[in-house]
Amino acid sequence: MPAPPPIVLGTAGHIDHGKTALVRALTGIDTDRLKEEKERGITIELGFAWLDLGAYRFGVVDVPGHERFVKTMVAGATGIDLVVLVVAADEGVMPQTREHLDICRLLRIPRGLVALTKADLVTPDWLELVREDVRQVVAGTFLEGAPVVPCSAVTGAGLAALKAALQELAPQVPGRDEGGLARLPIDRVFTMHGFGTVVTGTLAAGRLREGDDVVALPGGAAGKVRGLQVHGAPTPEARAGHRTAVNLGGVPRQDLERGEVLTHAGALTPTAVLDAEVELLAACRGPLARRTRLIFHAGTAQTQCTALLVEGDALAPGAGGLVQLHLARPAVVLPGDRFILRGFTPQEHYGTTVGGGRVLRILGPKLRGRDPEFAARLRRMAAAGVDERVALEVEAAGARGRERGDLVRRLGVAPRVVEAALARLLASRTLVRFDAEREAVVHASALEELRRRALAAVDHFHAEHPVQAGMSREEVRSKLPAYASPRLFHLVAEGLVREGALAADRDLLKRPGHEARAEAAGGDLRERVAALYRAQALTPPRHQEVLPALAAAGGAPREPEVRAVIEALARDGLLVRVRPDLYFDRDALAALRERLRAFLVERNEITAQEFKELTGASRKFSIPLAEHFDAEKLTLRVGEVRRLRR
Repeated sequence: MPAPPPIVLGTAGHIDHGKTALVRALTGIDTDRLKEEKERGITIELGFAWLDLGAYRFGVVDVPGHERFVKTMVAGATGIDLVVLVVAADEGVMPQTREHLDICRLLRIPRGLVALTKADLVTPDWLELVREDVRQVVAGTFLEGAPVVPCSAVTGAGLAALKAALQELAPQVPGRDEGGLARLPIDRVFTMHGFGTVVTGTLAAGRLREGDDVVALPGGAAGKVRGLQVHGAPTPEARAGHRTAVNLGGVPRQDLERGEVLTHAGALTPTAVLDAEVELLAACRGPLARRTRLIFHAGTAQTQCTALLVEGDALAPGAGGLVQLHLARPAVVLPGDRFILRGFTPQEHYGTTVGGGRVLRILGPKLRGRDPEFAARLRRMAAAGVDERVALEVEAAGARGRERGDLVRRLGVAPRVVEAALARLLASRTLVRFDAEREAVVHASALEELRRRALAAVDHFHAEHPVQAGMSREEVRSKLPAYASPRLFHLVAEGLVREGALAADRDLLKRPGHEARAEAAGGDLRERVAALYRAQALTPPRHQEVLPALAAAGGAPREPEVRAVIEALARDGLLVRVRPDLYFDRDALAALRERLRAFLVERNEITAQEFKELTGASRKFSIPLAEHFDAEKLTLRVGEVRRLRR
């Protein structure tokens, strides 16, 4: 049988209620590691130990109880599988007892028990009164109905019963996601002589192995895993749930800090904006305003933030709602992560914790005012499974689409999970792949909107320019959002052509059956343009000169129509394009060609001045014409003269 998953066991409770003494009595390990802690008799920093009960190994996190150190308690409580709420029998339930219980509840710690410590200091009657008080406090929470075990770290009484209760709860703990993205929230950074930089934390998900390339986010310090220890013993691999020490190569101690997350290079992206659902504690002294400054705690990270209500003007104590959090410093969090929000002023008979919640989305757009569609999308995300969540993320991206790697980073699940969801969504045509190289997909609704806009652009073009054969592909693309990639436009255009909604004529797109007709713009426009070029022969008008010449002769066609007629005459061979804005009458050019050929047969070569005289035109026309005959391979330029090619 495979080994049972590691279990993270945490303590919680009021200061000086015996949490550290209880851990020492259970494990034989003193978790007070700082001199100040030993002198003052309180836990300031997180302490760690381990406990083996049968086949199960518990990683024990001893958190501080003093109100000033709640932020450290939150760091310890994150990721806990089982909690032991410690209540001293001689004092009973105290303010931090209630706050720690609320924090555990907000973090959705699923199970645990209550240890009534210092039971040797009270009478049985008093002990029963405290037990009843505890039962009332935990009523309606995840600890309702949980074992309440009297014990003493001094005499050892009740420790066996406490261990038995823990061993009974152990099979209920599900395994963590070892195939997910590796995340180690860093709670300690130090230098160890002979080893170098070491960071510690509890691996929240995934695996770390010796030799892995890792990065600490959001700071970005990158290095390599030189060695690993789990519960003090060297190991080649650490798994989700393991209390882990990581020896890092290539990373100076000063480049790392507590609150960062160690992960594989390129796996995760810090976010400064996140959308979440929150619950405000009933103990709050007042409602949460639409815009409120708070302190955000997630994992071992702590930063100030601004909470913006997505709906309504206030959130009442005890109520829940949707918020967008703008973090003062980016954090590494993922959808589904739990967090705690604290204020700056203690509540009456309470600490500064005001609520907590669950991350719904990271790296999303900033909230701009009241937006019912924004709120509706968040509510769908809150209840969505993996497939719908992937579809919602892609749909929110619109014509930008999403790449597979980006979806993995945004959802925080294993790549294989995203790949399976993509396969199902592609098969159902909910999503469409438009770039195989980047593994990029777009939502069917966004694709349909692009198709609609492309058709509307072509229809408008035909209405405005009836004499033009069609709209260039690049011009059609310019009518779509600028962030729509060329490959996505190609998918749209080719799909419309394949379905018969559009027809393609080389680089032009048009509606099937559309014919460029000069008469649609005034009847004889084509003949008038052709006559103009015939009349001016070898001194034709430039594009910008055609419209005034036609207007002077009567009638005022539009410039796009004139350009379309010129291009049509060129396609039909009645005009010859010599330069982008210079066309010549076909017959005039043919007559010049014959005169030039006869001249060269007779005299063998022609100078620039002689060619100018042959054309009867200025250098503005003679030079382009000479170069045109070179391009036709009729003539060959040799120095300052041209000769007939043989």
